[in-house]
Amino acid sequence: MRRNIFRLLIVCLTLCSSLASAEKLSPGIPVDLHIPVAPTPVKANGKIRLLYELHITNLRAKSLQLSRIIVAKGATERSFLASYEAPALTERLGRPGAPADLGDKRVIGGGMQAVAFLELDFERPTDVPRVLMHRLFFKADEKGEDVYVDGAEVTVRQVAPVTISPPLRGLGWVALSGMSNDSVHRRTIVAVDGKARIAQRFAADWTKIGKEGLAFSGDPAKNANWAAYGAEVLAVANAVVVDVKDGIPDNDPTADKKAVPINLETVGGNYVILDLGGGNFAFYAHLQPNTIRVKVGDHVKRGQTLALLGNSGNSDAPHLHFHVSDSNSPLGAEGLPYVFDAFESKGELPSKRLLAEGGWKAWILTKAEKRLLEMPTENTIAGFP
Repeated sequence: MRRNIFRLLIVCLTLCSSLASAEKLSPGIPVDLHIPVAPTPVKANGKIRLLYELHITNLRAKSLQLSRIIVAKGATERSFLASYEAPALTERLGRPGAPADLGDKRVIGGGMQAVAFLELDFERPTDVPRVLMHRLFFKADEKGEDVYVDGAEVTVRQVAPVTISPPLRGLGWVALSGMSNDSVHRRTIVAVDGKARIAQRFAADWTKIGKEGLAFSGDPAKNANWAAYGAEVLAVANAVVVDVKDGIPDNDPTADKKAVPINLETVGGNYVILDLGGGNFAFYAHLQPNTIRVKVGDHVKRGQTLALLGNSGNSDAPHLHFHVSDSNSPLGAEGLPYVFDAFESKGELPSKRLLAEGGWKAWILTKAEKRLLEMPTENTIAGFP
């Protein structure tokens, strides 16, 4: 969710028309390619976007060095869509469970796995292919010659993202760690009940710009001094309450230690989960304790107040963590895209550090752009009617 420049690193191969005209097939190597969740097209910043992950497992004893990933259109046509080499390739790779001092992420040891976080942008919905194919190049021997593997064919989901209303109201809301290909939410893989998932794939942490362009005024140790704190958190649709957690104290925004130990039970703090229907569940996290106004089984109306925004659980400062997923579980689910029926955009916050250090007033003078049926991207400054 961080920087648009990463999208500029995608190289479109206009000199070759198809994978069929590329290099000769090299001897096969034992690599498993797997896309756990088929991508769903979603509109954001005027583009149609696909975000998905390609899991790459080296099944041989020796290391392999990944040198290039090509994304192609169609199972038969195979027209090039994008190509990634270093440094763009390295920036898109994750190595779950690897040590922090891991060297070259492209080198995949025997029996090890890498995850490629991929993003494709299209101008129009009709430009989105029905099927994606992938070709991966590896340096597999001492000669440094490339061999390649074709695989990970995936059918793009032909369903529209769920349309919801915003979970907050008013001006100056910032989508920290919102939709982008490199946000912390996008890249957080969590194993729950024996399965690795990315529940937060399209999550955003909504905080508010207050007086002087800062997120707080006065002593930042007091939650009440933060502009977002105490805001009403709203039902995004007519829905059913399927889970509620309450009673976790708010954190001190300036303290290193959280109010409670953080684990899978407390990471979301006080929260509410709504069943929106159609296999979509809305997760609201870090709510103020003892302000939740609904209980499991309640039927809520769009715009109804659920609770007040707080700073509980794995939270450093008052904000609302919001995401939509495919299951009634805070993290044991796969994140799904969604669109707001309407919101106003006042551009993007250049850096979240401005909210605490220098303030950001330019957004006040920025002309608002009305966005319909779109998902806000990382650091979008939004207004909600």
